[in-house]
Amino acid sequence: MPPPSMYRSLRLVLGTLSVFCVFSALNILYGNHQNRIRNLFNLAGNTTNQDAAADFKVRPESLKDVTNSTLGFQQVFVINLPERPDKLDQFAIISSLTGFKADVIEGVKGAEVKNKSLPALQGLPKDEKLRNNMVGCWRAHLNFAQTIVTNRLTSALVLEDDADWDTHLKDQLQEFAYGSQFVTGVKSGQEPHSPYGDDWDLLWLGHCACRIKPGDPRRLVIENDATVPAPKRRANFGGIPNMTEEGYDNHTRVVYHANDGICLYAYALSYRGALKLLRGQALRKSFTPIDFGISEMCASDEFDFKCVGVFPQIVDSHKAAGRLTRDSDIGTYSGKEVRQRGFTFNIVHSMRLNMDRLLADKDASIERQWPDDPVVVGQPRLRPMGRVG
Repeated sequence: MPPPSMYRSLRLVLGTLSVFCVFSALNILYGNHQNRIRNLFNLAGNTTNQDAAADFKVRPESLKDVTNSTLGFQQVFVINLPERPDKLDQFAIISSLTGFKADVIEGVKGAEVKNKSLPALQGLPKDEKLRNNMVGCWRAHLNFAQTIVTNRLTSALVLEDDADWDTHLKDQLQEFAYGSQFVTGVKSGQEPHSPYGDDWDLLWLGHCACRIKPGDPRRLVIENDATVPAPKRRANFGGIPNMTEEGYDNHTRVVYHANDGICLYAYALSYRGALKLLRGQALRKSFTPIDFGISEMCASDEFDFKCVGVFPQIVDSHKAAGRLTRDSDIGTYSGKEVRQRGFTFNIVHSMRLNMDRLLADKDASIERQWPDDPVVVGQPRLRPMGRVG
């Protein structure tokens, strides 16, 4: 695992790395991770705040589709360059172990994207390699949005091919869906068409920075969450919620109306959101990395682009053991640099780090990435707060 100094230094490198696609982008007490669904239905009503949120209730049946093979979306995709089948191999294993399937959106080589197909040339890096990295990533994510629109998908999730998540992903997504319903204004007791609610454009599940919309008091607070890393284990490259100011303890996750963000490790678009994203990017007067472009749409009132965020993030980017040259198709590394042990920032029970254990025995106990950190005992507590209307 990375030394503490790396976590501190990561916060300083945003300016250098923002052109990369990565910016557009353990033994515990639970037993069988695949069969354990956290008891959120019984605990969800355990609210202590006295505002209008205290009466909010989610219909349990409205969340059941989160556990299906597409995680409650109509389809799931993974972005992968054809020359990197090795990355797709590993993604296929961990998605299968988690219980979902993903179709491939081919990555795009920026050199093959002509300038005349871009909305603007201002803002493009002069360095050809940087230009191609930025443009290829931008086009691949627009192809994802285009696929949603062309096939009239109600919603879809996309992940990067080096994404990693907790072994309790479906539990986390059920809780996130509860929060998304609350934040987007689903009426108490109503059953929306989507488990995540019906009034959202983007769900930002995997990022490296994501801030709360100023002036919006709505939150789903998930306390006593064993999948939340200790503060010293968190690594982010930009603005994030100030958990101390919000008054939350060190094992709290928050779902909220997102103002902006960086990195696209995983996110979902609704059909409506995909339409808006395609049009919003076509109207740009200067070119910018796709994650920055999406961030601006979330923050601007002009687009009415409704984004729901979560912190700490649910999906992050894995750095595998072995040669660093295998990490990325856009970075530059010495062929002699080797990582002795793989790691994933912000993920407690890494699916990739538990992969071999689960392949050997699907009922194997799960190892925590940081076994010396305190163990969280008991079920999470869900508190909707700050209901508007």
